[in-house]
Amino acid sequence: MKLIRETLTAGLLAAAVAVPAQADTVEFMNWTFTEDSGRDRIQALMDNYAASSDHEVEAIGYAWSDINKNAFLRARTNTLPDVMQVQGRFLPTIANIDQILDLNEVFGKDALEAQFPPGFLAMGQVDGKQVALPWIAGTIGMVANKQVLEAAGVDGIPETVEEFRAALEKVRDTVPNSVPYGMATKNNNSILLDYLIWAWTFGADVIGPDGKPDVNSEAGVAAIDFMVGLMNDRLSAPEIDRPDARRLFGQEATAFYFDAPSAKKFAADFSGQGDAYIPNVMPMETPTLAADGTPAAIQWGHVLVMFGDDNASGDSAAAGFVQNILSDEVLIDFAVGGGALPPTTSALASDTVKSDAYLTAWAEAAVAPRPNPIAPLSNGGAISDMIGEEVQAALLGQKSPQEAADDLQARLEEALE
Repeated sequence: MKLIRETLTAGLLAAAVAVPAQADTVEFMNWTFTEDSGRDRIQALMDNYAASSDHEVEAIGYAWSDINKNAFLRARTNTLPDVMQVQGRFLPTIANIDQILDLNEVFGKDALEAQFPPGFLAMGQVDGKQVALPWIAGTIGMVANKQVLEAAGVDGIPETVEEFRAALEKVRDTVPNSVPYGMATKNNNSILLDYLIWAWTFGADVIGPDGKPDVNSEAGVAAIDFMVGLMNDRLSAPEIDRPDARRLFGQEATAFYFDAPSAKKFAADFSGQGDAYIPNVMPMETPTLAADGTPAAIQWGHVLVMFGDDNASGDSAAAGFVQNILSDEVLIDFAVGGGALPPTTSALASDTVKSDAYLTAWAEAAVAPRPNPIAPLSNGGAISDMIGEEVQAALLGQKSPQEAADDLQARLEEALE
């Protein structure tokens, strides 16, 4: 019996050794797969890697607004994916997950510096570690819909805030059932971006160079008052999030809104006309108070992170997938097709990028983009909620602009101590 048991044990161990490693299936957690305009594009990336390797890729999709929360939930249950898409401004938050990998150790610091320009590579750096690689890049800026402006009789792109408001009034009065400006009025993370850009436009720093808030200054109150005025005069609308603005824009019910360069892809999809609609999507400088002012914009991009000791080697299936989707053959079409810049040195130098009129116009409109000052903070998520809550309270008429600014100032001072 002893011999039989030993023989069985040896056989089971041999069988266990022969079982293929589960790492051959790469789990890719992202939000683009959950969007109608992105599902086929992500599926194509996964299929390309499967066809060029012995590995499969499984998409784990969460809505953009839920993906960070689910990353932390998965960290607690030890079910993190191999690779994850992260909005660049949220990387400092995701970098707090213990299982995140330093990609300098996975791919080699010298190799990454040769692959990416320094500015783009810095998108993935937190506390001296390369915890992510840039995937697509650009800015958060304003776009205008050529068809809507022509229908409203608006001549040219407004350059000042006064001209912008006048254009919105024409759209309201001539385009039935329109939301002239698709301002984010729900979802705190979305409200934050519109608020930051208008606060900068009116001269408030939000968080100054000294690390202290500057939201109830004269300029800060003026910014909120401007946003409230747009709501009160039906130039914007309640319950609008970025996805809603994209849909309205493509359906020619919105003339202006803030988005990343991928705005052209959303417009193409929601218009039902595909790429033929892209010439109607016009990147523009954010209107300024004075004609010679500096237009505000926010630095933007998506990055890729990796989790888990099994992926800490450059020859892992997950590492192969990351390098595959960052190759020129895959990255250029993916980024440019979505209206974004591909952040590798070789892709940026390609004829495809240099000859793209839309990306050229976007780059010209992004005069002086500024980093999101909230994202790098350890309590950035809570501060985003504070800003969104107080701004929304003003937009809904629950507080005056001054009251909302004063309350926000007090909350930020306490949070930033």
